[in-house]
Amino acid sequence: MLTIQNLFRNAFFSIKSISKKLYRSCAVLVFGFTVFAMIMLKDQNFLSAGKNQVSAKSKMVQDAEESKEESFEESSPLEGSFTIACQDILEEDQGQVRDQIKVGISKREVTAVCASIEASRNEMQKEPLNPYGDIIVTEEDYNALCRIVQAEAGGEDIQGKILVAEVILNRVLCNKFASTVYDVIFERSGGSPQFSPTVDGRYFSVTIMPETVAAVEQALHEKDFSQGALFFSARRKANPYDMAWFDRNLKWLFQHGGHEFYTLP
Repeated sequence: MLTIQNLFRNAFFSIKSISKKLYRSCAVLVFGFTVFAMIMLKDQNFLSAGKNQVSAKSKMVQDAEESKEESFEESSPLEGSFTIACQDILEEDQGQVRDQIKVGISKREVTAVCASIEASRNEMQKEPLNPYGDIIVTEEDYNALCRIVQAEAGGEDIQGKILVAEVILNRVLCNKFASTVYDVIFERSGGSPQFSPTVDGRYFSVTIMPETVAAVEQALHEKDFSQGALFFSARRKANPYDMAWFDRNLKWLFQHGGHEFYTLP
């Protein structure tokens, strides 16, 4: 503004000092200066208004983001009144719920997520659980378990090997048998060995294969498929009198591969 005022002042004094012949030309110049000044003022006001609009727009965006964050905090399924719908699940599976939700998720959607988690949990509970976590397995026990599984089920698939290992572990948990893996394997009943490889030499001569080790690991730490089996026998290879005793005194459970599995009645 000061610049424009100076321009007008200089123009005025210049007009007073010039001759009448040049008056008309100077008037044209003054008119031009006036138009230029008006354009400058208008542009300056426009730029000022534009800055104000940008500032206002930025503030609106910021307010919207803050409102969105507040809305998320209010509607977050991990906080607020609607957690009651699946409170137990949320307490145990917050990470899983967070992975499945989006900003602004409705109570119905949260309930659906919780129902999905609950269904998965129920499905997992249907799977056989591993009951052998409390068994203390020493290095001697572990080596003996691998050897007896290799000797008894070397020709079976990995599931057949797992089942033989689980029979040994089930006996450890049963008070009718010895309390350690090694002692169960070498236990005798009425003077007869419980596992023939311990007396015919196979137990000591086998080479433990990687698949057998994997089967023992799964038997110790993963699912239990044995249905509580305490006995197994290969009917085609067994003494008929022994199989008659099995059939007469034990409860038949199932067959896998070349072995039939039994438990106490």
